[in-house]
Formats: sequence, C-alpha cells, structure tokens
Amino acid sequence: MHNFLLPIICLCLSVGILHGRDYEDANELLDVCLKGKYHKSVPGPESDLFEQCKPWKDYSCCTENTTAEFHQSPTWHNFDWNHCEGHTLSEKCNTHFMQDLCFYECETNVGPWMVDVDMNIRDERFVGVPLCESECNKWWNDCTEDYTCLDNWGKGFNWTTGTNECPTDSVCETFKTKFETAKKFCEQIWDGSYVVVPDTEPCMKIYIGDGGDNPNRKAAEAKVEEMNGAKATVAVFSSTIILVLLTAML
Repeated sequence: MHNFLLPIICLCLSVGILHGRDYEDANELLDVCLKGKYHKSVPGPESDLFEQCKPWKDYSCCTENTTAEFHQSPTWHNFDWNHCEGHTLSEKCNTHFMQDLCFYECETNVGPWMVDVDMNIRDERFVGVPLCESECNKWWNDCTEDYTCLDNWGKGFNWTTGTNECPTDSVCETFKTKFETAKKFCEQIWDGSYVVVPDTEPCMKIYIGDGGDNPNRKAAEAKVEEMNGAKATVAVFSSTIILVLLTAML
C-alpha cells in the first residue's frame, strides 16, 4: 500500500475514541436524560423540586424525591464532600456543589456531551461541557478557603470502606492551594466534565436561575449545529478517501 495513505488511515482510526450516543441528526441529542441510577428516562415537569434544584421543576431529568434526598443527606452515591477530617464545606461553597449536583441530576441539555461509561451508578457521563467563565469564577471564589485532599474528585479516593476517603499519602489543603486557579478547579474537580469558556461563547450555567427558559438550551443548540456540520464534513471526507483508495488500486 502506498505510504501516503497511512496518515489518512491513522486519522480515520483515531476518530471517536470517546463514544457517545449514536444519532442520524444531532438534534436527537436535545431533550434527553443521562442514563444514571436516579435520572428519569425522559425529561418532563415536576410538581416541585428541592431548594437549589427548583429552577428545573418545569422540565427536568430529576424527581422531587431525588433532589430532596441529596440535599438532606451528608453523602450522595456514598460520596462525602466533607472528606477532610476536621473540615466541612462552608455554606457558600456547599451551595455551589448542591447546584452542581442539581445540574448533574436535572439538566436536560447535556446530551451533546454524553459519553459511555461502565459504572454502578450510571452508563453515561458528560465530558467537556462548556462552562461560562463567570459561573466558574463564582464557584471558585466561594470555595477557595475550603479543604480537600485531591485535585480530581473523579478518581484517586480510597473506597475500601464504601465511602470516599483521602488516600494515606494525600494532604488536606485549601482549594486555593490545591487547585491554584479557577479554571483548573472547574476543569479538574470532576475529571474533565467541564471546560471553562468565555461568557461571549455558547456556554452553560450550573445554576440556571429562577423563572424563564433554561439558558443552557442555547449552548446545546450551538453544539448540535456544530456536530451536524462536522458530520457532513466527515461524510465528504470519507467519500474522498474511498475515491483515493480506489484510484490507488488501479
């Protein structure tokens, strides 16, 4: 086989390492719920949702019982936010993590960023969701003096007791010391779930505010348009590769 074909073949093989839902039209990824233990199968209204989750009650992937449970429980899926002995999250910081959990359980607009995972609590997660820089900064500013032992809560904890505990070789430090910057904090805390982008770009809010339409819809629609455009480009590229291969065989 001609050497000039090898880069093309390598490029084709490298596409799609993280696999999400199959779709003909990326619009199919709008208005869907993540495949998680407590997520609804399809989004819809709730009579009410608990505290920080209330803004999602008109159209959500979570139930009232679920939101009440994680607001009132010290852990969720056996995960303890207060994992540093002698330290508990400040009220302001805890509020942001409750809003983050509401986003995870309730948000209906993360379909374009869903990828498959093999976990007891879920079959999907979202990766690379564009988080508005102002939203990240608010979260960071209210948590800088709180404590943690890891800079990535998605991995590294000791789970031998059934609840996340700090590894023996870790050190509990303030978020400011552990993460250093708002961007690093928001992008690393949940193992790449978020990517911080300027507010001038299509981006998501973790707390969508009270009343009105969900502002995250616009970011999801922009991503869907981008995905459909990319799919069309790949289709043209694939046709070109086939022609090149056929020509090379002649």
